[in-house]
Amino acid sequence: MFRRILLLLVLFMLVGCTQTPAPALMPTGPIIPLAEAAVPVVPTATLSPTTPPVTPTLLAPTPTPRPATMPPRVGLQVGHLNAHELPEELARFRTSTGARYNGVSEAELNADIARRVQVLLEAEGVLVDLLPATIPPSYEADAFVTIHADGSTGSAARGWKLATPWRASRASQQLLAAVAASYGPATGLPEDVGGVTVNMRGYYAFNNRRHTHAIARTTPAIIVEMGFMTNAADRAVLFGQPERVARGIAEGILAYLAQRDPTDTDALIPPDLPNLRVGPDGAVMRAAPNDEARRITNLEPSQRIFALELRDGWYQIFARDLPSAPGWVRADQVEVSTEPFPFPTTTNP
Repeated sequence: MFRRILLLLVLFMLVGCTQTPAPALMPTGPIIPLAEAAVPVVPTATLSPTTPPVTPTLLAPTPTPRPATMPPRVGLQVGHLNAHELPEELARFRTSTGARYNGVSEAELNADIARRVQVLLEAEGVLVDLLPATIPPSYEADAFVTIHADGSTGSAARGWKLATPWRASRASQQLLAAVAASYGPATGLPEDVGGVTVNMRGYYAFNNRRHTHAIARTTPAIIVEMGFMTNAADRAVLFGQPERVARGIAEGILAYLAQRDPTDTDALIPPDLPNLRVGPDGAVMRAAPNDEARRITNLEPSQRIFALELRDGWYQIFARDLPSAPGWVRADQVEVSTEPFPFPTTTNP
């Protein structure tokens, strides 16, 4: 009996020596699944009642071909809206409020039209960013349209006009042509022929070389001057029939998007042209790129000119003393210059 008990004690001691160490203590509190774990909340900016909502831009860079299933994105800028909030680099424009008539500011009119355009575009599946005067840095979209209205010291000036940036990509030119084709018929307003100004083509939101808060170089863009707030006939449409104005802009944008090939990334690149000056024999500035076109003026030797486009041996150019009349000169009448072109200071935000 004693030997049997002794054997059992030995076996018990051997088993105890082979046990693994006790596991570490687990938390006594409830285990929170990863999906339910607390995530820091980033506060959103508080928008004033007059500030339209801005949808974050989360798309790939514009030059990248978009999947066929991805809807297009359009940026609509409300001209002059919250100009007092412009960043320091654009501080000189903070006091620019645009045109005004009978207590209504241009920004208020622009906002009303832009929101109507937004509704029309979104009904067709377009993603729309409604933007104030301050543009997100290097803003990218399939199209950028900044909406403005005109004003004049007299009441006779009237009509609409459109402009691209100075050196416009093929896509920007197509966007302008599409909106121009729809806006006049939709509104019944006349075109302000020859009314495009230096400030329109040099609009600050187009100037990504000079400003951080500007559209990306590859974003197709135009500026729309809808008509004159200071003209009674234009006001009758701008204020009395705003749906026609919005339709004219929206239909043009939709026509552009319908014809745009998203895989044609070359169309998004503005032309890279040299700085020019007139050659020693002078140059003839013509209305079209051929020797039979109407002569606009003669250009003096060494006069500095800014090239907008090169087509079939002709440069479309802008000369500082002819701010509203881009024309064409033969390439063999000009020469490359290393001096930057002296643009006048823009005043229209």
